[in-house]
Amino acid sequence: DMSRRARSAPKVNVSPSVRLGLESIVEGNETAIRAMLSLGSDKVVVEGLIDCMGVNSLSAEMLIANYFSASMLGAYCRERIGKSDKGGAATLAERIAREWAKPSFAPLPAPADSKKRKEPQPPVEDAAAKRAAE
Repeated sequence: DMSRRARSAPKVNVSPSVRLGLESIVEGNETAIRAMLSLGSDKVVVEGLIDCMGVNSLSAEMLIANYFSASMLGAYCRERIGKSDKGGAATLAERIAREWAKPSFAPLPAPADSKKRKEPQPPVEDAAAKRAAE
């Protein structure tokens, strides 16, 4: 059966910073990426991307250059790593992969509008006020 074959795909060891990068680029793009990789709804999208890297012997940079649109990569550069969104997919992927390769990589928080709307995030002031009140 298909799922068993996919599961035995060569496992890629991605560094924690690259995994974090993949998780952050999935955020807000989950539906598009799921469709792009034909993932079932039960598969964690990041795992699907990592499997795809394993099956096709792709680096994270090659993966995002090949599978993500330049507009998606540009928005990610601008919003999540604070970098220029200029250039084609290959240029943007290289820019992103360079950030992900740093062990200290931490994405900027996702802009509020790309968060799933059905999980309202409590405003930050609220939490701080509550903490102050305790």
